[in-house]
Amino acid sequence: MNVLRLSLLISVVAFTAMGQRNSPEQRPVASTSCPVTRPPTVPFTPPGEHKMGPDDNSFWLGTEKLWIDLPESGEVWGWGPRAPGHQHDLTAKIFWGSVDFDYHRREDYSLKVTGRRLDGDVPPLLVDKVTNALFVPHVAMLTGVIVPTPGCWEITGDYKGQKLSFVVWVYPVKEGNE
Repeated sequence: MNVLRLSLLISVVAFTAMGQRNSPEQRPVASTSCPVTRPPTVPFTPPGEHKMGPDDNSFWLGTEKLWIDLPESGEVWGWGPRAPGHQHDLTAKIFWGSVDFDYHRREDYSLKVTGRRLDGDVPPLLVDKVTNALFVPHVAMLTGVIVPTPGCWEITGDYKGQKLSFVVWVYPVKEGNE
């Protein structure tokens, strides 16, 4: 009987250790000094998009002229040091919507995205060229961003005079866990 109990105990400990080792890294909570963007008190739904429900775990932010979709918990991105030659690998992709965007027209790619760190003096966010993303029947402007350091970042999109800003918490990750 003792051998059976010992075998069972060893199995439980082994499976627990394996589960902890294989579980994804827990995302840290944003610093209390970082005003991460949260859902608006009055929900917004862009024209032609679905209304977010309690099971969506995300929300729309903006106006019909410029909007994005953010997670309910606030935007949190992982960041790790880049290997030589990969310093400009993307940290995240951002999808921007607008009723004024027509991906067939070259001049409609005038979205300008900027970013600044709110809790430190560092180089600005780098932004890849604007392209499109097709989700038939929807279309969005797509930008890749390269965040130079972890911290609290404000990101602003400016499209045809319409501005939309949001704040993200970028946390450092251990090498290999991005």
